Amino acid sequence: MDDDMSAEFDLHALDKKDIREQVFDQLLSQITTGKWKPGEKIPSENELTSIMGVSRISVREAIQKLAAMDLVETYRGKGTFVKEFTTNNYLKSLTPMLLMTPGDILFVVEYRRILEVGIIDLYTRNTTERDIVFLSRTLDKMKQYYRTNLKKYTKYDLEFHMKLYEMTGNPFIIKISNLIYDILSAAMKEAVTERGAEEGIDFHSKMLEYIKTGDVPKLKKLNNELFDQIELEVRENMVHDEA
Repeated sequence: MDDDMSAEFDLHALDKKDIREQVFDQLLSQITTGKWKPGEKIPSENELTSIMGVSRISVREAIQKLAAMDLVETYRGKGTFVKEFTTNNYLKSLTPMLLMTPGDILFVVEYRRILEVGIIDLYTRNTTERDIVFLSRTLDKMKQYYRTNLKKYTKYDLEFHMKLYEMTGNPFIIKISNLIYDILSAAMKEAVTERGAEEGIDFHSKMLEYIKTGDVPKLKKLNNELFDQIELEVRENMVHDEA
């Protein structure tokens, strides 16, 4: 019974490290990939505990976190069900963008363009030698892992951009970036491919070069070209899905 269930839901026993985070990531993935659909009842705490080989507390905390994100709802005596997803509860819960429609993602791309191009003037004015050293080391880590470990690559990719937010010296931008860290991380883990990582090395290498020289126009052009490409790919996927 347990083997059948684990195959059906793509759930498996976990390593001992970071158990609670792994439990949450697996349950979230069931929703983001559509394995568990809106309105569907998910396995009970006891069933999940047995399938994943973890404590009931770890499972319960993961379900509570999903509930706090407005992704599931528990009914006494009935169980826990996946909620219908809307843009409104996306904004309320800051759920990863993979749950959004392609049309919604275009708005997210628009927001990121405004933010990431807009902060260039700020962080180029405030760049220090220590910042350059940090960005250089982070890029080296990205180069080390982009062919062998996409998970680690995306971690350092995100750290590169988080450093840029920090370099603005604007406490509001820094707080907002920290708030959305988990969203960016979850989205990148699902979306980054080996090809995308290889292109990312070239993009970040050019960024670092322009940051070192303080070349604001080239930084803005480079970032705008990136978001043009992302927007084009999203629109192409929308056309493909409709065909």
